[in-house]
Amino acid sequence: MNAKSLLLVPLLGLVAVLSGCAGPMPKADPSEAWIGLQEEPSGVLMAEDLDGKRLNDGRYFDAKPGAHTLDVELIVAGNGDDGQMNCGAGIRFHQFKAGEHYKLVESSLGEEYRVKLEDSSGHQIGQSKDFTCMPG
Repeated sequence: MNAKSLLLVPLLGLVAVLSGCAGPMPKADPSEAWIGLQEEPSGVLMAEDLDGKRLNDGRYFDAKPGAHTLDVELIVAGNGDDGQMNCGAGIRFHQFKAGEHYKLVESSLGEEYRVKLEDSSGHQIGQSKDFTCMPG
């Protein structure tokens, strides 16, 4: 892959983010679990894959009841001379329930990023391992 191709990756990611935000949020399917995303102001958290399958809309996950692996991407703006960082992590949960609303909440301490999974009452029911980050 040449340098020009590598520059296109972040640009295409940005286009995908902006196009995903263009339309209204769809209604939650009561036969599936709905998993929303909450990021810190310094980053953009996107739903990437559900059980290894790429998603069409990076703003949320919807999943059949049961066990699933949720993969997310976090894009963090750099400070000063540091460029953008693209980070990825996954979280596995075994008991998603139909009609239930969940939320993935991003948090950071310095350059250490994590995502916790909360149920509709705001109780933490899962947490990702550390994100793996690369310069973007």
